[in-house]
Amino acid sequence: DPGIILLPSVINFLKASLTINFDEITKEKIFKSIDSANMQLINDLKRDYSLLKYRLGRVPMMMDFIDHGARDPYLYVNYANSYFNFVVKVETEFQHDLSKLQIKLLELFSKEINNSKRVEESLILKLLIENGRLSLSDLREVVLEKYQYQVTDETVLSCVSNLNFNFIRENIGGKLMPVNQIYNLDILRFQNNDFEFSSEFLSDLKHVSFKKFLLDSTDYSICEFDKKFEIENWQNGFVLYRKYSRKDVFRILNVKENPVAQNVGGYLVSADNTHCPIFVNYHKSDDISASTKYEDKFLNTKEFNWMSKSNRKIASSDVQSILGKNGAIRLPLFIKKNNDEGIDFYYMGNVSPELSQVEQAAISNDAGKNVSVVKFRFNLSNAVSASMYNYLEDMGAAKHSVLSPIAHEKLVLDEQDVEMIEKNTIPLYDFCAAAGTFSEMQATKDFTLIQVPEHLYKDGYFAC
Repeated sequence: DPGIILLPSVINFLKASLTINFDEITKEKIFKSIDSANMQLINDLKRDYSLLKYRLGRVPMMMDFIDHGARDPYLYVNYANSYFNFVVKVETEFQHDLSKLQIKLLELFSKEINNSKRVEESLILKLLIENGRLSLSDLREVVLEKYQYQVTDETVLSCVSNLNFNFIRENIGGKLMPVNQIYNLDILRFQNNDFEFSSEFLSDLKHVSFKKFLLDSTDYSICEFDKKFEIENWQNGFVLYRKYSRKDVFRILNVKENPVAQNVGGYLVSADNTHCPIFVNYHKSDDISASTKYEDKFLNTKEFNWMSKSNRKIASSDVQSILGKNGAIRLPLFIKKNNDEGIDFYYMGNVSPELSQVEQAAISNDAGKNVSVVKFRFNLSNAVSASMYNYLEDMGAAKHSVLSPIAHEKLVLDEQDVEMIEKNTIPLYDFCAAAGTFSEMQATKDFTLIQVPEHLYKDGYFAC
C-alpha cells in the first residue's frame, strides 16, 4: 500500500526469527524508512552534541551531558559502540594515538561493563585507576557505606571475570568464543584479596585519551546507577521495576559466560539449581509459533499464572528445579510489555510457585497437535505497583506505548516544592512529544502549581 507509513518500531519486528517474502518495491520502501529513522536519530545526536560543545567551548564528555541536564549520553554509546567512537566520527581534527585494540577495549568497557546495571565493576575500575591499589575490604567498605549492602565473594569473582571479558562471547567462524580469548586480553588480577591491573593494561592507561574516555565512561556508569538505586527496592542485584536485558540478568546473577539465546528462551535453570530467571513477553505477537503462545497472565497484583516451555512435564528436570525439588532456588521475574519495547525487561521481584496450583496441561503447536506444558501459579514477593500493573494490562496501548509507568512515578517534588503546595494544589508540567525522536536539550522540563476543584483533587496527581 503506497499510503503506509512505516514506523521505526518495525525494526524489532524485522529482526524476529521468521521468514517474510516482500517484493522488491516493498523492500526498498522498508529500508528507506529504516534509513530515514536512523538518520533522524543521528541528526539529533549530532545537534545536541554541537549545542553542548558550543556552550562549553570544548569537546563535551559523557559527564558533561549529565552535569548540564542534556540527553542521556549512553545513546551515543548505543549508536557508535563507545562515546570515543562518536567523538572521532564528528570531530575531524580530533587527534589520538590509540591502537585498534585500545579502541576495541573502550567499546567493550562502554557496552559490557559501564552500562550502569551493576556498579561493582565500575567501582573497581575507578578506584584502581585513581588510587593505583584496591583491597577487597576497601571495596566492600565503599559499597556498604554508599549502598548499604554487602558484596558477596561470588560477585567479586564474577566482577574480576567480567573485567577480563570472560563473560562476553563473540561469534568467530560460526563458533562462540570468550572475548578474552579472541583478543588475548589481560586486564585485572585478584590475589591475596587485592585487585591490581596487569602491566599490559597499566601501559594502556598511560595513553591520555584512553584513560580520559575510560574514566568518563566509568563515572557515567556509577552516576547512572546511583540515580536509579533505591535501597527499599534493592533485591540482591536488581532494582525493582528497573529494566535489564537477558545479558544483564545473567551477568548480575554471576553466571560465568553469557548463555546462548536459544538455550534461554523464557527461562534457564542454573547448573547448580540456585536460580532460574524467568523472562515474559506479556502481550505476544500474533505471528509467533503456536507452541510458544504461553498463557502468562496476572490474576491480580500478587499472583501470576505462567507456563513452562513446551514438551515439559511435571517430572521434567527444569520443572522439578522450579518447584524447589532440587534445592532452594531463586526465581526472579522479568516482564516486558511487548517486543516493541526492545530487548529489556522490567524486574518484577522474586516469585515462588504455589505447589497446590501446579498442573500438567497441553498446548497446540502449528500443526494442530497437542504438546505438553506445565502450568504454574506464582506468588510475587512484592505486590506489583498499580501503575506498573495497569501499564502491562493495557491492551489498547500494547503495541504503541511510549511512556513507561516509571516515567510517571519519577515526577517527584523536592522539599522546596512541597512547602509551596497548599490544599487542592497539584503540579502542572509542560511536556513535549514527537512522532519519532527529538532533542532532549530543547525539551522544556518546567512546572508550576495550579489549584483544582476540591472534588477533582487527589493526592499524588499532576496535570500536564
